[in-house]
Parts: sequence; C-alpha cells; structure tokens
Amino acid sequence: MPGLGYAIIKGLQTKTWEIEGVCMDYLLLSRLARLDVKWISELVGNEHFAGPKSNPFFELLMVTEGPVYLEVGEERLELRSGETFLLMPWEKHGCWKPIGAQSGFYWVQFAADPGLILHKEDAAERYPAVIPAMQDLRTSHSDSYMDFLLLPRQSKPFNRYELLGLFEKIHQQFHVPKGYFRYRATLLLGQILELLAQDVLDQKDLQAEVSSTFLLYRRLVNLLDETYTTNPSSEDLEQALHHNYEYLCQIFKKYASTTIGSYVHQLQIQKAKHLLTSTSRMIRDIAEEVGFQDPYYFSRIFKKLEGISPQQFRDI
Repeated sequence: MPGLGYAIIKGLQTKTWEIEGVCMDYLLLSRLARLDVKWISELVGNEHFAGPKSNPFFELLMVTEGPVYLEVGEERLELRSGETFLLMPWEKHGCWKPIGAQSGFYWVQFAADPGLILHKEDAAERYPAVIPAMQDLRTSHSDSYMDFLLLPRQSKPFNRYELLGLFEKIHQQFHVPKGYFRYRATLLLGQILELLAQDVLDQKDLQAEVSSTFLLYRRLVNLLDETYTTNPSSEDLEQALHHNYEYLCQIFKKYASTTIGSYVHQLQIQKAKHLLTSTSRMIRDIAEEVGFQDPYYFSRIFKKLEGISPQQFRDI
C-alpha cells in the first residue's frame, strides 16, 4: 500500500490547486527535520517593509491585516488577511506597493536541517512513493525512509486564527525571553508547520485511509518485537492474531519488504550486537539469550547479516 506521502504526490499529478488564480507550489519538509527559530517580528505599515531584502534562512509570513503587496523575485503578490507565504533562503523579496498604516504581518525566520525542498507540480514524478510502514520495524534506521510534510508556498488556511495565536506565542517568547524560550519557540513553529500541512490535506481531500491489513501488520510487528527471543512458531502467530500463517506472511512481506523469519533474525542480531559491545559474556550465552540454541548457527546468521563474525564485531 502506498504511503501518505505517495497519496499526496499523486494528488499533485492529477489536480491543479490555486489561490485566486495563482498556481501553487509546495515545499517538502522532512518529518525528521531539525528546526531552529532564529527570529520573529510583527511588522505594521511601511516603516520596515521598504527595499529589497534577503537572508540565509527560511522565512514564513502570515498576514495579520491585508492587503500586503509582496514582491518575490519578479513575481508580485497581493496577500490578503490570513494568507501565508514561505520564502526560501536568500530569496529576494520586498514590497512593490505601499501598504496601509494598519496592514501588516508576522514573519518568522528559521533554519531546517535537512532543508525544505521546493516542489513544482510538474515535477511530481521526481519523488518516490513513501512507505511509512517500514518505519514501524524496530531494526530500521530513523533516517532510512523519509516521509514529508507538504507545505504550501502560498495559502489561505481555514484555521488562520489558531495559526495567528501560535505566531503571537512565538513573538512573546522572543519579546520576553526566559529559560528555554528557543526550545519552546521551535515547538510552536512545528505546530504551525503541521497545521499548514494538515490544512492542505483537509482542503484537498488527501487524507490517506488506514486499511485493516495495515492495522493487522502493525499488530504482527508488535508481537514479533515482544517475542522474537522465543522464535514464535507459525501456530503461535496464528493463535495470537487469529489469521492463517500464510496470510500473515503475505501481509508482512507487503508492508515490510522482508519475511517474518528474516525480521526475527534481524531483531535477534540487533540485541546480540548490544550484548557483545556492552558485556563480556561468552558468545554462546549471548546466542542462547537472543534465541539461538546452536551457537554455530548463530554465528552463521550473524555473519550473513553483518559481514563479520560475532568475535570480530566484539573486537572492533
């Protein structure tokens, strides 16, 4: 089953989304990105809005009172109250027409690692399907399978008052900095970005449905994680999950791209590696603890997965 990110990208391929006739671009933010708020301010009127500007950080604007006449590169935009716009690092911007004395916006500068990826609608095929099911495996690395939040370059979100409240809270953190104010500001920015991404899903009906087979897969993964040292049999799995073993194998292979037996071995070797480096216990005792009665078979599986023997791994 394709993941949520895949469903979103497919949506981009089949729909043209616009705000008052403006074709929308998007930015892809890795779920694992590290965010860091650098600065926030609320601008009102033209005093600090004249002349071209650029900076080395991403910049998110949200209009508190419109219109705001924003020029980005050679593009001239008229942003209304409640609209947002995301600027890339060093992207030149400024005003192309004076704004009213009461018009203004919040802007927050932030760093992201890895950075946001500017995503054109006609480039949808560049991004592969995301399979978040693999992230449920205890043996997968956190950065092995990337999934993204889809952020609109320009938007008019439904939940603008909630968003404005979060901008105000970040502004307060920097206006009266106390304790871990930067950490709190980063958490608030994460909420803002999640709300903007969720708004895309809500407005464009891109919610990915979770199938009953995926829920069964999650139950199977959890069961294996809890019982792998006992080498659960096919009968054990059938009795616990109330499904035929062949069907369970098909479901697991579909989502995890590996077999149940291979995953059990990966879990066993993962724990064995920890014991080899953190204890001085004999290898045969470690093999028995992780589920191998035969130490020679344990060494064979270990070398198959790691490329070296257990003793060589310990000596590194």
